[in-house]
Amino acid sequence: MLIEDSERVLSALLADAGVTPGPVDGAQVGTVVDVVRRFVLLPVEDAAASAEDGDGLLAQYGTSTSWGPRTFEVDLTRQLVEAVEPDPRTWQLSCSLRWAPTEETAALGSANLWSFGTSWDRFFAEAMALPGWEWALGTRRPATFAVDLSLV
Repeated sequence: MLIEDSERVLSALLADAGVTPGPVDGAQVGTVVDVVRRFVLLPVEDAAASAEDGDGLLAQYGTSTSWGPRTFEVDLTRQLVEAVEPDPRTWQLSCSLRWAPTEETAALGSANLWSFGTSWDRFFAEAMALPGWEWALGTRRPATFAVDLSLV
């Protein structure tokens, strides 16, 4: 797979698992995590190696206005750095689940965790134990789900 194909490939894997952008069922939050867990194992031919921080995963959560109205968001983002010199570009492919903010989500605060330097099993165990992700993996129905590839 090439970086430019990554959004299409991830979207197809999600669709095969019954998850498409827009409103999703609360139980599908775990499905998104499972699909991303499989997706990160797929090699990206034009990305630098993970050991060079060229291919990694970011788990994060918090309340923001990044996408318009204020929302509470949990996100898994695969960051891919092109394996070209001298000016490699950095891409981020994000799977974002958003809810209307509440006092409960405000109390969760925000946090992030990168996968670099750790095994996938350990990364996912630690990421899903973050308070915002634990909350999201409950049966709460997200307002929306989105997949987005962007140049950063």
